Amino acid sequence: MADSRLQFVRMIAARAGALVMGVVASVIIARALPPEGRGTYYMAVTVGTAAMALGHLSVEQAQTAMWSDKASRASLEGNSVPLGLIVGAGAALAAMVAAAVFQGYANMPDLWLLATACAGVPLGVGVLYASNIAVLRDRPHVAALAPLAGAVVQCSCLAAVGLTGHLTVYTVVVVWSVSLAVSLAVLIGAGGVTVGRPRMGLARTTCGKGLRLHAGSAASYLLLRSDVFLLNALAGPRAVGIYTLAVTLAELSRLAVDVVAQITLPRQFGRDVDESAAVAARTVRLMVLLGAVSALTMVVAVSVLITPVYGAAYAEAAAFVAWLVPGILLLSAGRPVATFLLRFRSPWFVVLPSLTALAVNIGLNTVLIPAWGGVGCAIASTAAYTALVAVQVTSFVRMTGIPWRQLLPTASDTAQITGRLRRRPKELGMGRAQ
Repeated sequence: MADSRLQFVRMIAARAGALVMGVVASVIIARALPPEGRGTYYMAVTVGTAAMALGHLSVEQAQTAMWSDKASRASLEGNSVPLGLIVGAGAALAAMVAAAVFQGYANMPDLWLLATACAGVPLGVGVLYASNIAVLRDRPHVAALAPLAGAVVQCSCLAAVGLTGHLTVYTVVVVWSVSLAVSLAVLIGAGGVTVGRPRMGLARTTCGKGLRLHAGSAASYLLLRSDVFLLNALAGPRAVGIYTLAVTLAELSRLAVDVVAQITLPRQFGRDVDESAAVAARTVRLMVLLGAVSALTMVVAVSVLITPVYGAAYAEAAAFVAWLVPGILLLSAGRPVATFLLRFRSPWFVVLPSLTALAVNIGLNTVLIPAWGGVGCAIASTAAYTALVAVQVTSFVRMTGIPWRQLLPTASDTAQITGRLRRRPKELGMGRAQ
């Protein structure tokens, strides 16, 4: 238990540091670029991240599903980085072909800017595979340290260039790609993953298994980011610049929730169905409780600080955050349920809910963006996230027999967390005294 608390503290510190760096970077960008410029930068990066998400073949999910076979673990680990770079290179090439075809439509950035963003795609896919291996190896602190290092480099570079007054959209995209290279180097150098000689047979098996899950993964990504493409097409770069700042700030509220999900992931393996279901239920209760506190804190903080920190041009983002936070936190809190279904049910129990929620998201965004702009986009996203979690929880309840009420925190859960937080400073004080 002490080790788990120490891991939690270390990961919270690393994630908090990365998020602080991200916030500082977003302030530098917002102060240097108008909403239109920020929207153009974000669309270029979104094309890159879309290439990662749609082209990574869900290998990380296959790694998770295959990790129970202890004999394959070393080979899965050794394959992760080389396979990520190869798969990522293919995804980047496909993204550039698509960008060339659609250039001139839907307010897309120029090809040179998109090519710069796509240069980071192989690195990003390598980070994805390697980070997942680090978590499966029960080294989540290394998985948290890697984005922190990338964020520090990104923030430092932006600040250095910004002080000279030469921060441009292109510079911001270059720095983003460099930060991915730093994250991958830290994952390898800090022992999160070992790079080995690729085993092609296992690589084909892993990719094949991942592809069977990939429709759901791709749908999950599009569920999170299709709103940005639709908003860009229907409302233009300025709306994207403000809305994506709101998304960045709203996702800060996931800090504690995501750390809990990473720490508890290994506990769902090596157990039978009943034990794994019980672990998932307990984890969800904790994540819902932490998420509620995080949501309230974030909405209040953004409403007070958005104009003084980012400027009056971004004031609308506060309303967007208030609509986005509930859905984002519900989606995060449902991750243990999704992991359980991935282990014990057909992949379609993960794929179909994601496809359904994506359809809801696209339909609502198409209707609400022309009427309400960014607010409509935020409402549509939260409604779609809620629909996805509701379907996943329904499947979980039917399969396990656990009442849905056991997924909601109780007074005893609150008391238990409060007691641990009170004990932690005392333990740290005793450790220093010794």
